[in-house]
Amino acid sequence: MRMSTMQIINMRRELAEQCKTATRAWLAARAVYRRLHEAQVKDFMALRDAARRLDQIERGRAALLRDLKALAD
Repeated sequence: MRMSTMQIINMRRELAEQCKTATRAWLAARAVYRRLHEAQVKDFMALRDAARRLDQIERGRAALLRDLKALAD
């Protein structure tokens, strides 16, 4: 079943908003990771958790961008 033009437009808007939210979360996670990495005394558990969180957000963000690109085609 084909989607109507309005459904596609609405899906693109929703995905674009999710991409913005994911980008903000990624920037915050990257800042936390950098702060932990640059600390004089390293908390390796927190650093590992921050790296894991950054990776999870990056993967989700990449998936959203792929979906958004697919809708643009």
